[in-house]
Amino acid sequence: MEKVYDLVIVGGGITGSALLFAASRYTDIKSILLLEKYDRLATLNSSARSNSQTLHVGDVETNYSPEKALKVKEEATFLLNYTKKFVEDYEREKVIQECQKMVLGVGEEETELLAKTYESISAGYPGLKMIGRNELEALEPRTVKGRQKGEKVSALLSDMGYMLNFGNVAETFLKNALLSKGKKIDVKFNTPVTKVERGDDYYSVHTHDGVFKASFVAFEAGTYSLYFAKKLGYDRGLSILAIGGGYYFSKRLLKGKVYRVQHGGIPFAAIHADPDITNPNVIRYGPTVTLEVELEKGHPETVPDYLRTFNTDAKNIAAINRILMNEDIKRIIDNNMAYSLPVIGKHRFVDNEAKKIIPSIKYDDIWMDKSTGGIRPQIVDENKGTLVLGEAKLQKEGMIFNITPSPGASSCLGSALDDIAYISKYLDAKFDRQAFMTELG
Repeated sequence: MEKVYDLVIVGGGITGSALLFAASRYTDIKSILLLEKYDRLATLNSSARSNSQTLHVGDVETNYSPEKALKVKEEATFLLNYTKKFVEDYEREKVIQECQKMVLGVGEEETELLAKTYESISAGYPGLKMIGRNELEALEPRTVKGRQKGEKVSALLSDMGYMLNFGNVAETFLKNALLSKGKKIDVKFNTPVTKVERGDDYYSVHTHDGVFKASFVAFEAGTYSLYFAKKLGYDRGLSILAIGGGYYFSKRLLKGKVYRVQHGGIPFAAIHADPDITNPNVIRYGPTVTLEVELEKGHPETVPDYLRTFNTDAKNIAAINRILMNEDIKRIIDNNMAYSLPVIGKHRFVDNEAKKIIPSIKYDDIWMDKSTGGIRPQIVDENKGTLVLGEAKLQKEGMIFNITPSPGASSCLGSALDDIAYISKYLDAKFDRQAFMTELG
């Protein structure tokens, strides 16, 4: 017998679990089903092994406009407040930890850019500080030790530095959603969705475990959200460039997070250094940038689906060519593609990247763990011939398709706020926005 739900959420990463929590707590939607293709929540990009574990608030992302930075700050604040109110004390250290965080500028051009960035966003970040060489040496000495005396160096020091294990956050979203009374909330693991069909009254969501009827379907499945959007005819001229990312490691040489200056309009993160919330004895350096043909890292069976998602029409090919020929993007990719090569890759990484952060670091200090990193779906706007900086969201006829590269994890509750407003209107359900803002805003 087919089961009928008001809302079916496809994908149990950080965005899917955030939507489950928000819909269960702040709406009167009576029945919700979460479908996850793997055996637990957050096994892919939300896993602590696949991302930088940073609460992005827009203050060290120099490729953001001031408007985008403040939007990211607002949405990240929802998540920060959630951890304060809904995460139990006994699990807090495994979910969130405060951490020194800064963005480092090296050389004349970067230090000038940091000064301009500070001037443009400081009103929205009253705790952000511009610091010079002496203060930097006191706060993060290894970023200065061994650096040439005449080399200019400065940093923006954040007062909102946090490490987050987004996989563990997803677990708390589920736990708190299941506490909702008077609602039917089901979760099915090992249940991949194979197709979705429109009906007169419901959508039919097909899985290996049967067919589920839904009044509304929300795809919170990362790269697969666009895959299903295309299958249903809702692609809006979008395609995906699958970008892989890996990490080098060293012992704990830094006190906190050290980001690097990024160029405006380019979504690839500059190499940064981060303590690991799961291992206090190491620092991770990355993510590197590689061009991939998988929708999910380590899952070669997803290659055919990626090829179906990647449009081969002339417009998309022209857009991809234009993007890859961008001088800054081409330089980033050319450098990064070598970093995973045996021997030479590590030497180049140390010389080009790691020494920009820690001048005294040596070749033997670092190692690569190829089991870390993930696939970051960079969204291509075929009509503009550009990469979309941030997430993309399609809302069509009782369905939502969320594709959420960085900073999607930090903005998960902001995305959920938009989604439940749309879902509630479509289902004629009540959404208590005031309660959401009171508890999380």
